[in-house]
Amino acid sequence: MADALTERFIQQAVADRLNDRHYRRRSAYVSTEVYTRLKRADVLLSFMRARNRPYVVVVEAKSRTTIHQLRLKTNPGRAEWTGRLLSLLLIVGLSAALGYQWYFNALNTLLLLTLFLLGSVALTALVTTLRLRFARSISAIEQLGRYPANESWIAVGDDTFVRPEEYRTLLRQCRKNGVGLIVVDGRGRLALRQLPRPRHVFNNYLGRYGKHQSMLAEMERAPVYGATPAERRQNRRRYLNIGLLLAVVGLLVLLVYEDNYGPVVPDPFSDPRFHSPAGVSIGRSAAEPPATAPPEDPAPADPDPACPYVPRNQPTYVIVDALLTPAAARQRVARLTAAGLRGQAALSVSCLRDPLGSGRLAVYTGTTYATPEKARAAQAAYRALLTRLHLPILHAEAMLLTGPDRKKN
Repeated sequence: MADALTERFIQQAVADRLNDRHYRRRSAYVSTEVYTRLKRADVLLSFMRARNRPYVVVVEAKSRTTIHQLRLKTNPGRAEWTGRLLSLLLIVGLSAALGYQWYFNALNTLLLLTLFLLGSVALTALVTTLRLRFARSISAIEQLGRYPANESWIAVGDDTFVRPEEYRTLLRQCRKNGVGLIVVDGRGRLALRQLPRPRHVFNNYLGRYGKHQSMLAEMERAPVYGATPAERRQNRRRYLNIGLLLAVVGLLVLLVYEDNYGPVVPDPFSDPRFHSPAGVSIGRSAAEPPATAPPEDPAPADPDPACPYVPRNQPTYVIVDALLTPAAARQRVARLTAAGLRGQAALSVSCLRDPLGSGRLAVYTGTTYATPEKARAAQAAYRALLTRLHLPILHAEAMLLTGPDRKKN
């Protein structure tokens, strides 16, 4: 089995090929193990981006032996600040919810400080135990943030990670923190998995490194000015965002102008050549009714209700509540319904054996009876019901319906 790639091999591969592979500057200073005042960069690449504007790139190389620095771990500083902030927000929220007004005397101040300290410790321990993502970080990325540079990279070997999930976590954290990621294979070839996010493009970080005068002499031999690939990508995104913003603003301006001043595009049919001749109305179909509707026809008279079915050779009785005109019959039925009675209906007096007049309607209970005894009992019960409901008794008598084999007297 091949030996694991060493950190020294990864550093040298990046130093030899990163400029030719990615930046393509004719004169650039490249070195490994370059020290600042307090830190050491594994690989430093610097060149002139513009006249008197040096550009510094640092690379942190990691191998399988230092893989522990590439794993996502709880950051003690972030956890502590998270606990303090949550404790402060909790105290403020409880005070606002309870409506308690704090007076800053000695006792209340001591109580507030005690609550804040205890809450900070408890919440910090809780955040650490839960391993919340926003309180975790990768130490190699944190270390890169301490190096003065315009672009920062992490370089790893293709055999550094045994578990793919750890590599995907590193890639996500690099993308989140604006750090580039380089993967080096066994032959020293570079694969740029993630481009860095440039920061402080025109800041001069070169003066913070030792021997910066000799670095400048190397960089100024045959400089090639221009933006880096990461800058060009960042600028494209900025221009795209600016274009989208201008498009939205322009659309809103057009809408406001059209609502307040007039149409942006003139109406082509406003030309007099397209006007309709006199007496011609366009815009309404021939079948459309005229603007003034004709007077409504009077409502037809109510037809006589149909007579209930009467079996042959069998007497049929109904309890007639009243004999009224059609309008009065409708009012009587509505009054009985309002009083809680159901089933009342109206039929023509011609349906009765003894009609007692013509042109009127008979309001009955809606129930038929086969014998006179049942009809008389229903008549008495109906009269008693009207009396209890305080309704006037207009007729309330049992009457015989006429059938197909009966002759009217």
